[in-house]
Amino acid sequence: MAQLGQLDAESNVVVAPTATGDEGADIVLASLPTREGWWTAFVLYHGCWMTPQAATSVSLVRAQFAPRPDDVLLATYPKCGTTWLKALSFDIANRSRHPVAGAGDHPLLTTHPQDLVPFIETPFRHLHPLSALDALPSPRLLSTHLPHQLLPPRVAELGCRIVYLCREPKDVVVSTWHFMNKVGNGFFLDLDEAFELFYDDMMADPAGHVKKLAEFLRVPFTDEEVGTGVVVEVVRLCSFEKLSRLPVNFSGVVDRIGGRPMENSSFFRKAKVGDWKNNLTQEMAQKLDAVIAEKLKGSAMAEGRQLEAQSVVVPTATGDKGDDILSSLPTREGWWTTFVLYHGCWMTPQTARSVSLVRAQFAPRDDDVVLATYPKCGTTWLKALAFAITNRSSHPVGAGDHPLLTQSPHDLVPFIELPFRHIHPLAAALDAIPSPRLLGTHMQHHLLPPRVDELGCRIVYLCREPKDVIVSLWHFINKVIDDDLSLDFDKAFEMFVDGFSSVGPIWNHYLGYWNKHVEEPDRVLFLKYDDMMADPTGHVKKLAKFLRVPFTDDEVDAGVVEEVVTLCSFEKLSRLPVNSSGVVDRIGGRLVHNSAFFRKGKVEEWKNYLTEEMAKKLDAVVEEKLKGSGLTF
Repeated sequence: MAQLGQLDAESNVVVAPTATGDEGADIVLASLPTREGWWTAFVLYHGCWMTPQAATSVSLVRAQFAPRPDDVLLATYPKCGTTWLKALSFDIANRSRHPVAGAGDHPLLTTHPQDLVPFIETPFRHLHPLSALDALPSPRLLSTHLPHQLLPPRVAELGCRIVYLCREPKDVVVSTWHFMNKVGNGFFLDLDEAFELFYDDMMADPAGHVKKLAEFLRVPFTDEEVGTGVVVEVVRLCSFEKLSRLPVNFSGVVDRIGGRPMENSSFFRKAKVGDWKNNLTQEMAQKLDAVIAEKLKGSAMAEGRQLEAQSVVVPTATGDKGDDILSSLPTREGWWTTFVLYHGCWMTPQTARSVSLVRAQFAPRDDDVVLATYPKCGTTWLKALAFAITNRSSHPVGAGDHPLLTQSPHDLVPFIELPFRHIHPLAAALDAIPSPRLLGTHMQHHLLPPRVDELGCRIVYLCREPKDVIVSLWHFINKVIDDDLSLDFDKAFEMFVDGFSSVGPIWNHYLGYWNKHVEEPDRVLFLKYDDMMADPTGHVKKLAKFLRVPFTDDEVDAGVVEEVVTLCSFEKLSRLPVNSSGVVDRIGGRLVHNSAFFRKGKVEEWKNYLTEEMAKKLDAVVEEKLKGSGLTF
């Protein structure tokens, strides 16, 4: 367990205190899950274990920090070269005002890099108001140790640039252990204990990376500067040997981590590449390597490639411009075609373009209701039920002209994303729907436009036993792909267990919405398919209450609830001409029979397809991924 960033499966809320005190925070903090930390008890906030002070600070930053479009954030995991990166970035960005060579009054000679590039979060941000950051002139250099998902959403919306510096994890745990024991005020953490709780390219070529950093900061070195050795001067000024010997950095104490004064020299321990070999046993190294390999599996980093920012040029409604950008994304063999890696999720290129456009242009409304599912988890059924429930005043369930008798549930409750959303413009399709809108999505929660959460849009999430999902998914894919591309079940199973599908790993999908449900149960309703199959009437009433159109006593007595269940049943919907005949393009460039969306999802059907070994393997993976979340199957 690390101070920030050890992702767990719950999300929590902390009331952001005011600048004058901690009123209200203690009560909420006390309700968060806790466990032993590096030096004190940690709390679980938005899936990350951290100190209570840090949770309070992060909550305030997320609520009040105002990013600017020209901000540059220097992001690091602790003990990954933060001080060095700050010094380099400050020196590069300010060299026109503060010449590197021969300037005896250079700020880096008298001011600590941590003060020249302040953190947006501090353990006592409520005692150091955000007005201090607001007063900085643009463009600002700011820093953070926050995981990306904890950054204020506006950072991404405004396009703020981010420089991220990472490091060999085995060296990180050693440096973190040394640092904690320096600031521990009498406590000592054993390395074995720290290990259980728990990149070197810049060191190899600092001058090359300084030039690369300057280009990214939009202040590239001129040929003249390179020729006169300015790059080398930057490297020298910001080196460990230079900075660590300055009085401002080797003397005095400061409180930078919250209630624990420490010597300034604590921030200057020489980061030696491969230093872990002097501290970790071979067993420790192998254990950490195995964990990292598993967590990064399928990413560009796992393949030893530089992971750069993944962006897709949003195409217009009249063309597919953006293919060139897509071609630069990592790719791998998919279920039926090549997939690209976009924002941590493997998907078809068409879907990546669609998701990019939705995130950029979709305008949520505060009364929207989003029906979210992983594919083949009862999407069609949920759409039919939600539509019938919310529209029963204008379309009585027993009416012979009910829309569900002549239109597909997928047309009545459209997806916000489509493989060809750029051909079906958002303005013409979704924006024209009157409020309140019922909308569907297969997108992971972290891919939803941030405004969905900011506006408090309600979300209904339906999940299903993963072993049944792989069976239904395999059947569906083989229905919609060409006969000569028929997918073998064993291959499909291995891809599924590896977390590889068109919308990302099923466990990540489940956890994203589960976390939001835990955090905001009144806004996110989390349902299980098997439970709905066992008690459809009870769940229809529950769904109606969440949708704010509860059934009246008269309706219950008149059997309206049972009529909704019957109208939306597989037996009823699958036999309607609109659903049993005709073809439609719902997955992008591939005509599919409407009947493909109506295969009865049988509970425990997996027993007819998975071997005992397969079932145990998938169960073990899912159990491990969901461990500690409270979500079980």
